[in-house]
Amino acid sequence: MCAKKARSRTTPSFICELPLRVNPKEERELLIRLDGGRQIYNACLGESLRRLARLRESSAYQEARQLPKGLKGSPAARRRTKAFAEANAAYGFREYDLHAYAVQFGHAWVGERLDANTIQKIATRAFRAVQQHALGKQGRPRFKGKGQFDSLEGKTNQSGIRWEGEGKTVVWGTLKLQAIVDPRDQVIQHGLACRTKFVRLVRRKLGPHNRFYAQLVCEGDPYQKPQHTLGQGVVGLDLGPSTIAIVTRDAATAILVPFCAELESRQGEIRRLQRKLDRQRRAGDPGNYNPDGTVKAGKKAWHCSHRYLQTREQLGELFRRQVARRKGLQNRLVNRVLALGDEIHLEKLSYRAFQRSFGRSVGFRAPGTFVQSLRRKAGHAGAQVDEFDPRTTCLSQVCVCGAKVKKPLSQRTHVCRCGVGPVQRDLFSAWLACYVESDRLDAGRAEAAWPGVDTRLRAASSNVQPAMGQDPCRNRLLDGRSRSPAQSGLAIREACHGAPSPVTRERIPQPEPPAFLRGE
Repeated sequence: MCAKKARSRTTPSFICELPLRVNPKEERELLIRLDGGRQIYNACLGESLRRLARLRESSAYQEARQLPKGLKGSPAARRRTKAFAEANAAYGFREYDLHAYAVQFGHAWVGERLDANTIQKIATRAFRAVQQHALGKQGRPRFKGKGQFDSLEGKTNQSGIRWEGEGKTVVWGTLKLQAIVDPRDQVIQHGLACRTKFVRLVRRKLGPHNRFYAQLVCEGDPYQKPQHTLGQGVVGLDLGPSTIAIVTRDAATAILVPFCAELESRQGEIRRLQRKLDRQRRAGDPGNYNPDGTVKAGKKAWHCSHRYLQTREQLGELFRRQVARRKGLQNRLVNRVLALGDEIHLEKLSYRAFQRSFGRSVGFRAPGTFVQSLRRKAGHAGAQVDEFDPRTTCLSQVCVCGAKVKKPLSQRTHVCRCGVGPVQRDLFSAWLACYVESDRLDAGRAEAAWPGVDTRLRAASSNVQPAMGQDPCRNRLLDGRSRSPAQSGLAIREACHGAPSPVTRERIPQPEPPAFLRGE
């Protein structure tokens, strides 16, 4: 049983997911309710965007923008915040104002199937999407098409969608959905033993079939498996678009691995399905295209054939499997990092910039998702993740002696006139990250520790193998040239404490399908 904690808005939470046993009649009812929630979401989203547009055109908003920002908590910052709050209240751009707007849907046909709490949560979801857009943190939110709204949730476990622990069922009005519970699964049993805050129903598409799950948002900390123990010490990370270097402060462990090395590339199959979709779309609606093959401007009606829908389901299933596999591999790598230390240092990078420069590689390996998973798991395990500003540290340019030389991306080794090197550039930056405090590199401590670390990092650098099936001089880690995931591979490289040893570089036959090389 979980220890009872104070029930407040700040209590920690975790999700316990259970599959549901749904018959065809219940599935039809759930799909109707999901579509009703989609229509409410689109209405609330459109109303929020209209209120935001009127707010931005108002004089009160423009005057608030002209106020000085000031430091956080200062009188100037408080005046600016108050001015924006007053402008938001005047034009109804607040969460509870949108709740009042959504009351009308409870009197329509959807009110017979969706309770008031669920409608309010849908309105909150739409408002937060527009709010993030207003703050510049996300792009303009899109309206949901038919079949694109996949989740509904309640506010409490007292009314609306609620979980009944005795019968292991989710009750929502006339619906009673039986959950499939494995009594031998300790993770599930831990979640059922904790208090349920609210319940979320999720629909996932597995090919042409729908599968429904209940996500119990439970109070407390998630179950920690015995094999996933938290280490002690400082660990430095250096993230790239497709690889990650992991080094402990004493360099007893130095690892350079690609994200999701075991993830198979399906780019060729994805590209073929995308071309097939384009051909089917052009054949079904030839009037929507110009003579040169481009799409006509303006509003158009699209007719989707049955074969087009089948191809789209195949492509969606391919992406779903790839995402599920990648998530499992990244969680395993996060557990590996946390087993090395409880203080993680890494640069605070812009993954949007990564997408602009290395779009295919980032879309395939998702380094930003890895960092999110690292923050979440470290928070529950009691570890600390310190993300520092790379503009003040410049770890890829500095040396322990204090020299600072800018290196091109093609230079993958660090060599300094003071005698440091050659050492792999990413491993060296990850080790320097262990000595960053308050966005500043403590070069003195790093220089004092270097004599006992140089042999270990050099050993790790010497164990960097060429890409599988590639010539050593064409290795991505050596020449820095970009390469797509389907063109080349990268073996996992790990080196622990030990003296440098000669490495025999043999040509390894390329497997089918190949592994992947980082795509910087």
